[in-house]
Amino acid sequence: MNAHSPTLAAGFVDPVHEAQTCFRAVLDALAEPGTARAVAGITEPPAPLSAVAASVIATLADFETTIWRDAALATPAVDAWIAFHTGARLVEDPREATFALIADAANAPAWDAFALGTDLDPSTSTTVILQVDGFDAGARYHLAGPGIETTRDVAVAGAPADLAARGRANRDLFPRGVDLVLAGPTAIVGLPRTTRLEEIG
Repeated sequence: MNAHSPTLAAGFVDPVHEAQTCFRAVLDALAEPGTARAVAGITEPPAPLSAVAASVIATLADFETTIWRDAALATPAVDAWIAFHTGARLVEDPREATFALIADAANAPAWDAFALGTDLDPSTSTTVILQVDGFDAGARYHLAGPGIETTRDVAVAGAPADLAARGRANRDLFPRGVDLVLAGPTAIVGLPRTTRLEEIG
């Protein structure tokens, strides 16, 4: 690396253990929608990629996957970090993405802009990693569906204003549709395509 090359931000300090822990958190979050699962974020990834979103994409993506990122994240520093720490190929068409990274939730594309899978192979859909402000405040949602014994309520700050409507449209596509991983400052919340989502305030 020459004197004019930017310093590449670090990834996991303990890659094997931290990636395993993050992977378990993602599985648990999607298995029990609306429950916050703590994730030890990667220290100081390139802005505006958040520490928790960086941990999730570094855990899930590899050279066999593709990543779409929104305009806020389409920077040379973020692109270089993703390429180095995941080996994944970056794509400009959201329908080609295995994973999508979104930092600007207010301007997130409609979920049906991404790969939705097929009736025969719904697993080929995009998993959307959406950065949000947290789960202690913000709009409140009433959740029901698989992984929820009766109902569960969750607050999300910084989500798209039409998150509930997006959720209903996404669920109507079942078994197709995207799965969401909401990445807050210290934790994640999963909203798989099977979750019924109603805003309650």
